Amino acid sequence: MKMNFTRSEVVARLALGLILAGLPLAILGYQYILRPALTNGRSIDIVVAAPEQGGFQPEVIRVPAGEQVRLRFSAPDVTHGLAIGPGLGLDFGQVDPGQVKEVDATFDQPGRYTLYCNTWCSPNHWRMRSTIEVYDPANPDALLVNDSADPVIASLIERGIDIDAAHKSPLIPSEKPSTQRGAKIVAQLGNRLPEDLTTSEWRRKHSPAEAYTRLLNDGLDEPQAWDVVAYLWMQNAEAARLEAAASLYAKNCAYCHGETGKGDGFGASILKAQGIDAAEGPIAFAGPEVMLGGSGDMYYAKIRRGGMGTGMPGFGQVFSPHETWALVDYLWTFVFETR
Repeated sequence: MKMNFTRSEVVARLALGLILAGLPLAILGYQYILRPALTNGRSIDIVVAAPEQGGFQPEVIRVPAGEQVRLRFSAPDVTHGLAIGPGLGLDFGQVDPGQVKEVDATFDQPGRYTLYCNTWCSPNHWRMRSTIEVYDPANPDALLVNDSADPVIASLIERGIDIDAAHKSPLIPSEKPSTQRGAKIVAQLGNRLPEDLTTSEWRRKHSPAEAYTRLLNDGLDEPQAWDVVAYLWMQNAEAARLEAAASLYAKNCAYCHGETGKGDGFGASILKAQGIDAAEGPIAFAGPEVMLGGSGDMYYAKIRRGGMGTGMPGFGQVFSPHETWALVDYLWTFVFETR
């Protein structure tokens, strides 16, 4: 069938075709060319994909200290979480597939920082990291020196402590120790409480099981001794600090160790299927035989360095020392009753 169109109809159809063809190009041009050009400061496009698809691209980003930059994240595959550490407190939330997420950031001090994903995105999620090099604009070629060796880890090495060895406690409380009951007992003991147990330095280098044995020898019975240990280990853990650490745990640890610390997170099955941590799986922090035999500085070191021969990645480039200690305090809440 032959169709005849008037001149005006032909013009209208041509115009519609140009609009339909040009609209996607116009949107892309605005999104990736015009809009970045209109923003203040430099705009950096970052593709966020699962490690199997290339991870963060580019892998290294250089930005000047003190200058605001706009980071434009896009995810071609699955939802990813976006955060920068250590010690910056920058958590940008999630970017969904097909979405472009823009955030403005200013890095005050030169140094190396880590851009990482804190939402489980693939079996190789732990590889989702890239480096942000913040340089001094007055001396852009200056070498960015990494932080010096961690003194806590250095102390463990000097003392010959193997943080990868099993440190299970043969002494297990019959019920969950209570910080509130422990506070009342400590008030009754007064100056009869061993002085070294009251210092954070001693507690960070010794296990709760060691303190429990000391208290038993000083005349307390089993439930009392454990309650005092719970109080001593949690007395300086402020609520706000624990809340912040709980958020770090939920976003970075729970996918393997489980939301309630039972070692039953989604990632645990992935690790076992890959033959990693197949014997025992991720540490169950809620298990008193596991937690009570280790010291705080051991768990601190394990978090920062990672576990040799296991699926535990190192978070030393992600968490600051302060954040790491707060996370260690949070781990104790799995075995000590704090309410």
